[in-house]
Amino acid sequence: MILFDSAQQCCGCTACMAVCPTGAISMETDAEGFYYPKINSQKCVNCGKCRSVCSFQNGYNKNTVLDAYAIKHKDEKIRLSSRSGAAFILISDAVLEQGGAVYGAAFDDDFSVSHRRADTKTERDAFKGSKYVQSHPNNTFSEVKHDLDSGKTVLFSGTGCQVGGLLSFLEKTKTSAENLFTVDLVCHGVPSNKVWLDFLDYTRRKNGAKSVTKADFRDKSFGWAPHFESVWTDGEKHSSKDYAMLFYANHILRPSCYECIYANCERPSDFTLADFWGVDSIVPDFNDDKGVSLFFVNTQKGQKLFDSVKQGCEYKAVEAERCTKPNPNLRRTTPKPNDRDAFWKMYAEKGFDKTIKTYKRKNYAKKIKAKLHLP
Repeated sequence: MILFDSAQQCCGCTACMAVCPTGAISMETDAEGFYYPKINSQKCVNCGKCRSVCSFQNGYNKNTVLDAYAIKHKDEKIRLSSRSGAAFILISDAVLEQGGAVYGAAFDDDFSVSHRRADTKTERDAFKGSKYVQSHPNNTFSEVKHDLDSGKTVLFSGTGCQVGGLLSFLEKTKTSAENLFTVDLVCHGVPSNKVWLDFLDYTRRKNGAKSVTKADFRDKSFGWAPHFESVWTDGEKHSSKDYAMLFYANHILRPSCYECIYANCERPSDFTLADFWGVDSIVPDFNDDKGVSLFFVNTQKGQKLFDSVKQGCEYKAVEAERCTKPNPNLRRTTPKPNDRDAFWKMYAEKGFDKTIKTYKRKNYAKKIKAKLHLP
């Protein structure tokens, strides 16, 4: 059984692994550190379920935005501990308070990122904050199915491709999604855990430390808009834009991200979340630099849930179409750099340290040229 013809056709959502009736599929990393399905030919019975479940290749059920909002959680402490306006906390609190389960991305012990299940707010708090790396869903698709079959209310959050994969898996396994709420994130693209872990080790070695003790993507102590990664080594904090530079240069994104089918306003989920970039021009005097969420309600089921919790936030209705210009991944995919192959060739031959130093110089030279209006 062949699942895809090129890396661009696989988003790594794990739906194929979850749906396989014989457990013939496992997820293994390639040279860039991205997970791809591998089929054990001795277990495979050629049933074709793995190909039919792939929403990235076969498409997904699209929801048109019903309502769009700018949102700030009323509890400032909660908002400051979240990446943007803490809209996810508002929704997930409601699910947890009715005895439901929440799924999201969290740091593992080694600071890689994977999906896990939470039954309590304390467990759920590990999902706070953006994770600028691809999370591994592990076996959460099957866990969601088990929860739904048991009658639990479930909230699943992830990238558009992860939500699309989960919904396709549930449909193919004839699992009722009546008690399921989904939240997708407006996604620029996902780097690999390999690059992130190499960056952490680079920071550790640069500071002569024994271990990384804490990490924070987009440290909010610098404000809502700036992008600094902070890494604590042996308890000492170090902040830089090195990782952010690699992220926004687009070299370290998964190949499928450059052909993402979810980069539009037709969403697979009940809710869509993003940092509300451009909020000052759309909702004047709403931004206090402590975080504002752009929040789309895409289904009637989602609208009902939001109506039940909206008293916990400040919100302003906005036109979804006006939000797409400052949030470009709502209207287009992230472009693939012309020198992506050259970047990964250098990475493989010279390692992280020399690669990041080279591309920091290139990035600096590019900024100087732009400032001086040079060709």
